[in-house]
Amino acid sequence: MRMPLLIILLFALGGSWARPGDSRVQTKAPAPDSPAPRGWVLFPKPSKDSAALRCANYSTREWRVSLSGEQLQIRLAEDRDLQDDLPAVIPLKNVASSPGDRHVISVSDGWLVGVDAGEFGGGIWWFSTDGLRNKKLSNENVHGFVNTSQGTLALVGLAHLGFDFGKVLRIVNEDPVNKRTEILTDLDSAPATFVAESPDSTIILTSMGLVRLKTSGSVEQLLKTNYESLFPTSMTLSSSGVIHVGMRHFVTRLTPTGNTYREQWFVPANCARFAMRNHDCVCNPGHR
Repeated sequence: MRMPLLIILLFALGGSWARPGDSRVQTKAPAPDSPAPRGWVLFPKPSKDSAALRCANYSTREWRVSLSGEQLQIRLAEDRDLQDDLPAVIPLKNVASSPGDRHVISVSDGWLVGVDAGEFGGGIWWFSTDGLRNKKLSNENVHGFVNTSQGTLALVGLAHLGFDFGKVLRIVNEDPVNKRTEILTDLDSAPATFVAESPDSTIILTSMGLVRLKTSGSVEQLLKTNYESLFPTSMTLSSSGVIHVGMRHFVTRLTPTGNTYREQWFVPANCARFAMRNHDCVCNPGHR
């Protein structure tokens, strides 16, 4: 008679439970203090090594967030999100055919192209405005470029197996022959996604948490968290300072509270319960 009593107590306390060997994620979310994005519901923050995180790590659904004015937009990531289009003046060879994510940004004297192919390497290339001249500036894995008051910065690094390192490089705009990169600062962990906060600061989500990068090179720790297994794809910053992060299976909201952030996790309303099936994390909308 102890088992029924235990189950009753668990439900009364609002806890989470699962039968041994049951991969279903069964939770009861607390009431949110602010509305969830339309079509989404609040999900209790998963604990480290939880069934929810293990399942989400295998999810084939990755979410991208963006802002239309102050309105949050959420959509599924697509293959086209992985590679920025190359300008027509840059030939479709060499860097164009490099595997991995590709980032392109316009600079005063041409274009910068960055590639991140994970453990297979990466690089930064400069191309002149007409595409006739080019120079490879770095072999680092590039996670993106950001224009600042002090010039263009490249966020680089790698988190793979036992490796986890990240840096910020500054593009030194000398003449084409002497154009180069220099290290602005060490992030200690690979950058995943980022958003410009001002011409002098950028908010970066690394493997270990949220930081603020200043163009002086100083790095301020804002929030310790670990989304590494969820492969964050994108980040937004509202005028009130609220951050949303799109990633595998989940979207999170980070709301400023004094010197830190309040973290909320969300899943689609039709995916409040989910389970591993055939190496995928699938929704169980009809499960009771």
